[in-house]
Amino acid sequence: MPITRHSVAPLAAVLLLMCVLGCGGNGTPTAPSSGPGAVSSTGPGNVPLPGNEALTGRVTDRITSAPISGATVVFSQPHPSPRVTTDGSGNYSLSGLPAPGGGAFVWATAARYEEDIQYYRAASQNFRLYPIESIPAGGSTMVTVRPDDSLCWNNLQEPGYGVDLVCRLVRIQPSNGVLTVEAVPIDGGSGPPLVVMVKGGDRVLEERLGNPVSVEVRPEATTVIAFVSISAGSQVAHSFKLTTSIASR
Repeated sequence: MPITRHSVAPLAAVLLLMCVLGCGGNGTPTAPSSGPGAVSSTGPGNVPLPGNEALTGRVTDRITSAPISGATVVFSQPHPSPRVTTDGSGNYSLSGLPAPGGGAFVWATAARYEEDIQYYRAASQNFRLYPIESIPAGGSTMVTVRPDDSLCWNNLQEPGYGVDLVCRLVRIQPSNGVLTVEAVPIDGGSGPPLVVMVKGGDRVLEERLGNPVSVEVRPEATTVIAFVSISAGSQVAHSFKLTTSIASR
């Protein structure tokens, strides 16, 4: 399931894939494998996967470095996507894959964590998941985006739109009214690309690009997510103060 751009609003459709590739709204995998260490090595009708390569690695908490057991690691091709869950030490092994490279992606998900999406580029890849962060409308938080954070936009399928971007996600508790979100660099300079998405269940109600950006939050909204991004080619991490305010309609 390549990450690609299909929206008239730059970045928007791409960034929301961060929330739907393998997870429900609470970060829980929608179709986990049957148990720790289980590998889905065949497709429908026991059709073998297209290769003999194995992908191994570890899934850990980005903040504490603690292993995450029961996390799900998913390979983007073919359909249905093969997946595996991590053992008690956060380790996984996913077999039957093609050689690394091309346009394939792998990602890891776990309950109470944001997912981490990467290119499939090596036989061993580790994932570091951020705990889901939620702030009230009208609140603020510090956000640091690192060059090795989760991929949210790639230039591979449709070149010419710019560089790959990586993102940090911050969830904002829904509050009826017009929500304004701004990401201000701590060290000065221009603000980063910022997308705010409002969802009602699995349905996208509103999606806006800007910095600052204002969106209408209706009573049926269940999830509001701000995506703060930097270039994947950046050599250093960048920190921002993410501020929010809510106003009546």
